[in-house]
Amino acid sequence: MTVHYSVESLSSLFLSDEFISDKNSYKQLHKLEISSLERFLNTIEINKQYFRTGIQVKNPKYKKKVYDDTSVIKQLKSSLNKMSGLTYKKLSEDICKQLDNKKHLYPILLQYILEQSLCHHTYCSYYAHLVGILHNKYNNDELIFSQINKIDESIKKTTIIESDYESLCQKNKQTDQLIGFSIFITELEGKGIIKDKVNENINSLIDKLSSDNEDELYKCSVCLYNIFKVLYKDSDISEEYKVKLTTIKNSIKVMKVKFKIMDILERR
Repeated sequence: MTVHYSVESLSSLFLSDEFISDKNSYKQLHKLEISSLERFLNTIEINKQYFRTGIQVKNPKYKKKVYDDTSVIKQLKSSLNKMSGLTYKKLSEDICKQLDNKKHLYPILLQYILEQSLCHHTYCSYYAHLVGILHNKYNNDELIFSQINKIDESIKKTTIIESDYESLCQKNKQTDQLIGFSIFITELEGKGIIKDKVNENINSLIDKLSSDNEDELYKCSVCLYNIFKVLYKDSDISEEYKVKLTTIKNSIKVMKVKFKIMDILERR
């Protein structure tokens, strides 16, 4: 026999002891299938225009629900843009409260945070603080790793451009994004949220110190300085990096880059 429930009764049904007990039993019996499904869902590319979907919903029964999501997403993005040294803790708490009844918006918020970190390097520690709180709340390692890897792949992906000017612009953008990404994942690794990702990006930045572009050289050296500050505090950096940076310092001609590398090596 099929039992039908009204939409209005679903809220109380989902909170009933019988439903919760049956749901927990089901989750225990199908743990592997659920885990596999979650991994698959985390690989699906997020619709970045999700906040616009409200205008496409014609059924009045669902309009309010979608509009509510739209409003929350806009508020979340606004809170990210307002973060500063004075406000980031309070805003992080507010964002978590907004997601209490909107868990399904966590993936899209995480993507926004990652994208912000690429462009706004100086705010990476604030974004990492927020991700740390969210990670403690949702504990979804698969989602974080999946989104970080996608961002990493998009940065390293190169497009063949015939114009020298456009090629230079693309290279500068790629460097800026690599810097933001490297600082952000360093902050995440420092908080124990991820692991074994920073060294790869440090080596990518060190490789870029062979560039002929003075601005790019300096940006990479400053980025390395900030990364090592987060990773090693006032301790010595690893011998591997010491050897590489000493070789570069002895051969590099741009003095401000040479001095910045000396700051790294001497832990100033």
